[in-house]
Amino acid sequence: MEPSLLKVTDLRVVSSGRGGGQEIVRGVSFEVREGESVALVGESGSGKSLTMLAVMGLLGPGLSSPTGEVRFGGRELREMPEGELRQLRGAEIAMIYQDPMTSLNPMMRIGDQVAETLTAHGTGGAEAARRARKELVKVGIPDPDRTARAYPHEFSGGMRQRAMIATALVTGPRLLIADEPTTALDVTIQQQILALVRERQRSDRMATIWITHDLGVVAQLVTRVLVMYAGRIVEDAPVRELFAAPQHPYTAALLASLPHAGDLVRAPLAQIGGVPPAPGSVPLGCSFRPRCPQAVEKCLEDPTLMPRHSSLVACWVPREEWTRC
Repeated sequence: MEPSLLKVTDLRVVSSGRGGGQEIVRGVSFEVREGESVALVGESGSGKSLTMLAVMGLLGPGLSSPTGEVRFGGRELREMPEGELRQLRGAEIAMIYQDPMTSLNPMMRIGDQVAETLTAHGTGGAEAARRARKELVKVGIPDPDRTARAYPHEFSGGMRQRAMIATALVTGPRLLIADEPTTALDVTIQQQILALVRERQRSDRMATIWITHDLGVVAQLVTRVLVMYAGRIVEDAPVRELFAAPQHPYTAALLASLPHAGDLVRAPLAQIGGVPPAPGSVPLGCSFRPRCPQAVEKCLEDPTLMPRHSSLVACWVPREEWTRC
């Protein structure tokens, strides 16, 4: 088994708003191994992106410095000086952000933005420009001598997303964090981008964390899935086992809401009743309890991740005892 590349232990992030400190990321723990591809899934607002921004040390104002441990390649990132952390980001850990329209600088040419990642880590200007053009070709952007001189507004949505991927991959990172990398793209472009990152993962032995709320694209991308709800991981499972027999009612509800391509009659999609709790109003015990059809009195106690079959699950009620799936 490959050694752990990223190990997160009891990660917690607290907001510092007017209502006082409210815990948004609540004791998240997981590992990602060399070359592994993992998905972090859940509804919007479950804490997926915030968790990974905390890992990278990129939390914005109004959020406390995270507590817990974040170890990358055996080094504790939370204790690392900002200068060292800045050298690590982009070089060994890269991130594809969700919206290329706001992530790309509209005043800089595409080639300069890709090359900037290299120059920030010590590569000379001429060599950085050459490697940037080469990377644009790798991500499927044609005629790099011409397109490198273009501005973001001259690119389509798919081309901008490819430019973002080139910016993230040009340094050859050991870990890529992809935050909803195919949001708002049509299905054809979506598949091209997913295939592009998968190929780079295989060729470079790069570990990948996919942040998404779309379980429909997860099966073809990853070997393991982390399911988040209300700032916590509630299930950690191999992807095949998760799709075949989810062990947490929330995971089962997410899967039940997916459309099935083989259905001859288009039936209404299943819905999860209620809404996720706000950070300041997370219920006692299991945070999914008010929405859960399997809830019992024991769910008033707070469950921790516990082994169940080949998964880890934060649920007191085994799947075999569910009243309905």
